Amino acid sequence: MLDKCKQIARRADLDPGGFTLRKFRSTYATRMLRAGFDPRTVQHWMGHKSLETTTRYLAPAKDVHAKLDQVEIAGVLAE
Repeated sequence: MLDKCKQIARRADLDPGGFTLRKFRSTYATRMLRAGFDPRTVQHWMGHKSLETTTRYLAPAKDVHAKLDQVEIAGVLAE
């Protein structure tokens, strides 16, 4: 699978060195946690011995602050 991803990256003029199995694992864990899956379940899927290892993937998305700034709450005036 990794070889296929690297081939696709080359055809798209992307650096194939940026595609690693670890990156796919990290992306999977992050997406599952952000989708609302229980951290203990994700811990089991990832094979982590410690829940602390799994919770490292709970970092907020980089664009979360920009999205929060756009939220309007009824009855609250924007400053």
